[in-house]
Amino acid sequence: MKTTSAFKQPTPQSVAQRIRSIRKSRGWTLHDIESRSSGSIKAVVMGSYERGTRAISLARALELANLFAIPIADLLGDFNHSYENLAHSQRFDQRRVSLLAQENEDISLNKLNSYLIAIAARRGDWNGEILTLRSSDLDTLTLLLEMNQSQLDQWLNKWQIAFS
Repeated sequence: MKTTSAFKQPTPQSVAQRIRSIRKSRGWTLHDIESRSSGSIKAVVMGSYERGTRAISLARALELANLFAIPIADLLGDFNHSYENLAHSQRFDQRRVSLLAQENEDISLNKLNSYLIAIAARRGDWNGEILTLRSSDLDTLTLLLEMNQSQLDQWLNKWQIAFS
C-alpha cells in the first residue's frame, strides 16, 4: 500500500545540501567547523556530511544544530527558510555597530545595536562578532528604523556595518 504525505520529507541529499549552505551562509570553512567544535567535528568528516557520503547520526545532527545556533528542524528540513538563497540577507559586524552606537548620536545606530543584541540572544549566538540577519529580520528592521529597503541599504552603506 502506497502512502502519501502532505509534508515534504528531507532526503539524505537535501540534508547534506542544507548543511553545506548553512555553513557557507556564515562564511565558515570546513576547518572553521573543526575549530568551532573544539575538534569534535573533523573537517574531513564535515565534508563527508556535506557530500552526503557519510550518514549523520541524530546526536551529530543535534551537535551541528547547536554549533549553527539553529533549531534542529532548520537543519533537517524546515523548508520555510531558504539558506540557499540569501540574496536578501545581510551580515553585520556587531562590534563595529556597538562602537558606532557608543560614539555617535544617531538614534538609528542605537536601535540597530539593540536589535542585533536581541536577535543574537534569541538565537543563542554569543560570539558577538558577525550576525546574519535573514530577509524577515531585515523586514522588521526597516519597520524599526522607519526606512524602506532602499533607504536601509543606503544607510548601512554609509556606516559600513553590513556586508553580503
